[in-house]
Formats: sequence, structure tokens, C-alpha cells
Amino acid sequence: MARNPELTRQLIIDKALPIFNTKGYAAASISDITSATGITKGAIYGNFKNKDEVATAAFEKGVEIVATEIGKRVRIAKTAPDKLKAIVGFYEEYIIEPPIPGGCPVLNSSIEADDSLPFLRSKVIRSIDLLKGSLMKIVNRGILEGQIKREVDVEEFANFFYSIIEGVTSLSRIEGDGRSFEFVKKFVNRQIDEISI
Repeated sequence: MARNPELTRQLIIDKALPIFNTKGYAAASISDITSATGITKGAIYGNFKNKDEVATAAFEKGVEIVATEIGKRVRIAKTAPDKLKAIVGFYEEYIIEPPIPGGCPVLNSSIEADDSLPFLRSKVIRSIDLLKGSLMKIVNRGILEGQIKREVDVEEFANFFYSIIEGVTSLSRIEGDGRSFEFVKKFVNRQIDEISI
């Protein structure tokens, strides 16, 4: 029985995502993906030109999962400060129960793609820009709705917020507990309170 090409492609992406996210690009192999999917190398190369394309599609799927989970929490929160705190809460949960094995795909891929994977580096940069852009939208809307002080430098705050949360999430996962995150969470929440009206 022939497989549906779109379902086959999606199966490859779904199974490749945790492999790339836990092993990294260099250590992950097409053989790992054939073992995880139960399909042949020929079927993989029938859907993707090469390993780079599989890695890119898996990375994009990982970013989509993270963005969707963050979006669920942000939509529930009523005010801009609450939305920012909801994002902090998401990353706090991420330390213990990440929606993707291996942790944050943006952080994982940015470390590996920094110097050696230009095809992936551009995707990572775009994803970081989108995430920081979303933070800026929340803060700008908060200013317009009178929830955040007008004098806040929106771009500065978004860069600070994103960098510190990504950094401490990585640190906490390495340490294997949430102690470092707890300290930073208190600090970031105080910063949110300081810019709030």
C-alpha cells in the first residue's frame, strides 16, 4: 500500500525533530531517521534533497510548536504585563517538561549553527527576530492601552527579556533544576512590575 506523500513528509519531520534537537545536527544521521520512521533512505530523499533540508524542516516544526504553546498562554492573559509573565511561566515549565525532547530548538540550533551551519543560522536568526518582535508587540500594545509606561524603550526591553529568559532556561536545564530560573524569574517579574502602570 502506497503512503500519502504529505503524510510521509510529515512523519519524517516529526521523527527528525527530537533527533536533531537532542543529538544536534552533526551527530544526527539519516540512519537515525530511517530507524525512527521505519522508512527507507530513498523515501527520505524522495521528500527532501538532503540532510540540510530535513534539519531545516525539523527546526521550523520545533519553532512552530514552541510558538503555539507560548501563544496559548499569551492569549489567556488579560494585560500586557500578565502576557509577559505568562511567557516567563511557559519557560519555567519548559525546564521540567519541554514540549520537545532536548529543550528549546532555537537555543540548541543557535549554538550549533553559529559558525558552521549557515543554512540553519539564517533560520535561527529569523526565528529569534520573530520571537523578539512578538515581545515588542505585547509591550507596544501595553503602552497604547495604558498598561505599560510610555517611556519604556520597547526594543531594549524585548532584547533584555528574550536574552535573559533563553539564557537562564539553558542554564537551568544544564543544572537539572529550576533554582537559577527561580532567581531570574523574580528579577524579571520585578522588571515587568516596574514598567507597568
